[in-house]
Order: sequence, then structure tokens, then C-alpha cells
Amino acid sequence: MRILVVDDEKRMVESLIEYLKIEGIEAFAAQDGLEARRQLEDSAFDGVVTDLRMPRLSGLELLAWIKDEGPPVPVIMMSAHGDVKDAVAAMKLGAYDYLIKPFDPDELVLRLRKAVAGARATSRLEAGSRRFGDGGGLIGESPAMKEVLRLIERAAPSMANILLTGESGTGKEVAAQLIHEKSGREGSFVPINAGAVPENLLESELFGHEKGAFTGADTRRTGLFEAAQGGTLFLDEIGDMPLHLQVKLLRVIQERKVMRLGASRGIPIDVRILAATNQDLEIAVRDGGFREDLYYRLNVIRLRLPPLSERTGDIGILAGFFLRKFSAEMGRRVRGMSQDALALLESYPFPGNVRELENAMERALILADGEILEARDFGFAQKPALPGRGRGEEPEEPAARSLAEIEKRAIVASLKHNAWHREKSAAELGITRRTLLNKVKDYRIEVPGRFQDAPD
Repeated sequence: MRILVVDDEKRMVESLIEYLKIEGIEAFAAQDGLEARRQLEDSAFDGVVTDLRMPRLSGLELLAWIKDEGPPVPVIMMSAHGDVKDAVAAMKLGAYDYLIKPFDPDELVLRLRKAVAGARATSRLEAGSRRFGDGGGLIGESPAMKEVLRLIERAAPSMANILLTGESGTGKEVAAQLIHEKSGREGSFVPINAGAVPENLLESELFGHEKGAFTGADTRRTGLFEAAQGGTLFLDEIGDMPLHLQVKLLRVIQERKVMRLGASRGIPIDVRILAATNQDLEIAVRDGGFREDLYYRLNVIRLRLPPLSERTGDIGILAGFFLRKFSAEMGRRVRGMSQDALALLESYPFPGNVRELENAMERALILADGEILEARDFGFAQKPALPGRGRGEEPEEPAARSLAEIEKRAIVASLKHNAWHREKSAAELGITRRTLLNKVKDYRIEVPGRFQDAPD
């Protein structure tokens, strides 16, 4: 976190910067509004703490410039007792908060962390909203999603078959559509869920049939392979395909021809195949449920879609995207989400992944009364995931505990969740780093050596 402290009282600025650095916050000084403006134009900051009255350019004038032309950073005003009216006016102009001198520096740290967290949350929501018009695509800025997008860019223009893997709801079909769009292929994108079509119909759906091929075949029908000519056929849940159809699919891939049921000769096809599964096909091959030769034909390139639990930083972006999408569809005027609502989403494990988040956002917009979504608008508002609890872990049994024990357990859970990082844990718990260290000592919490040996 990079903070700019603006005040013409040199001693005040120096002591404040020193305290912020002790709390793990990178802080820089500016002696007035003009110097602050120059620094904000030259470097990136996460927030600004500024005095109200200064020579050359006042805090109010600096605030006005930030809101009109400067970077979108939260501003906390510092004012003397007699300047409270001006501080309130600054709040109306867009300041995040204000403190009356003299103030407890611990209070400033708490408000700074809250302000920066709120600004980052807003930024993630806006990033998702800006993606609204791009047709969906794959949304996210996490390293896991950047790697997915990098692989798509590299693999899409080729003719190589791609196997998309990942849990249900991670966006495998969305990824397949994006691959098709970037492939340059002029034919259609044709999807089929191999697990959703009855076995006795799946063969005809894929390969088509001639008139009279079987009882009820009153007319000739082209299959999905022919419908995807020059384009892409997406075979979802490929692991559910019956073995006898796997043999026919393998022949189509090898010969580049499709044989309709009841036909005497094959039809040449130019189709790119993308397959997807949420199963472990290696185990299926080992157990005889999936053909090894077909597996290797489909798995020329593997693309794994990460679960939402591995990309929690993308939840705000996705929430912003769905908020804008459903607001437009429903004709609702919902402007955003509260910080508590976003924190709730980012703490929830989402076993149903992006699909569950999408459903949660749609439900919240239907039920919400105001223009801002609140935590209470979500169905899981009363049961957020605890820090450190992942998918598959059972919730703890309820038991009567003292407040001290509850607090100790919360601190331990947060420390483990943040890999014993003191600043991150303190921010998550809403306390200062110094308070966290004192409580670790008071509760005699066993910590790793790197935590104990780290300089204060």
C-alpha cells in the first residue's frame, strides 16, 4: 500500500510517515497541494491523507483536482477542531473520511486500510462492468486466468484438438466459444452435451441418419458434425460418451469423414473438435471407461479452467459484470454493491464456481430493494465461509465458547489463511499490526519462526 501524506507541518508529516512505515505501509510526504499534485501525476498511490488548510493549494483544492482530473484514489482529510464544517464540505465533494487533529494514528491506519480496500473493491466492480459489452468472454485478472487466456491466444489459430478440463461451472463452454471466435474459422460453433442426450439418440445427433435407417427415420437428417462444417464442434462432458460411440468418434477424427446412420459412404468434413470434461479421464482410461487412443487424440492441448476458489481476486470483477448484465436485462437501476456485500462474496467458497456466482447475483438483483446490493440480499449471507476453510472441509460443530476463545480462533484462522503474513491478517481482522502482535502474545499463539523473527 502506497500512501501520500500532505501537510505543511513538517514534524507532523515525518512522525506520521514513520508510524505508517512501522505498520507496513509505504508512505511519502508532500508539503502542500501543488507538490502532492506533481507526485500524483508522476507515481501511483493507493490513497492520500491531506491537511485541509495549506499554502499555495489547499486540501479542498487538491481534492477537487483529484476528483476532476487526478487518479481515482480515496482521500482522507485532516482538520483542526475549528475546521469541522470545512471537513464536512470535503466529504460532500468526495473525500472518503476525515480526522480531527490530534488523532490516534491507529485510527488513521484502520481508516486507510478500509478506504483502500473499498477503492480496490470498486475498481474490481467497475472492471467487470466495463467488460459488459464484450459478449462475455473469460473475465479475470488473476494469474490463473491470465495463463488460461495466454494459452487460448496461442492455441486458437491452430487446428489442434483441445481438451478443456475443470470443475462444473468454471466456464469451459465459454472458453470453447472464445477459442472458436479467435480461431478465424468461418463455420458455426456447435455445442452438444454428451451426457445430456439419451444414448439411443446421441449417435444420430452427432452423425446424422439417412431416411429409413431405423424405425421412425422418415427423412434424412444431417448430424452436428455436418452442421459444424468449417467451424467448431464442442463436445461437452465427453467422459459420459458410451464406448461404442467413442470408437466412431475416433474414426471420424482419423479419417476426417463422417458416416450417417444407414449411409454407404462417408462425407468429408472440416471440423475442429473441442472436448470438455469435469472427470479425471486418466482414471477413466485406466478403469476402461474411456478409450486411451481417443483420449490422446482429444488431448493434443489441455486447457484447465481454475475453480473460483483459486481466483478469488476475480470475484469482484465477475460480480461487476453480472451486476451490469442483469441490471440491463431486468431494467433495474442498481448502481453497485456495498463493501460488506463484496467481502461476503469473496469469503464464500462457491462450490458451484462462476455459475453459482452468476445465479447469486441474479437472485440478489431480483430481491434487492435499493440501488446498492447489500450482504443481506444474498442467500448465503448468514453462512459465509470462515478464513482458511476450503471446499470439501466440514463446518465446525457449534459449541459454547468464551469471547476470548472465539477471538483467538479467529486470529489463528486468519494467520493461517494469510500464510502468517502479519499485515494481511491485521487488515482482514480489522485491527492494527501492533494489536495483532499483542494478541498473539497474550493468547500464547504458537507461530512459525519466520513470524517471530521478523523485525517490528
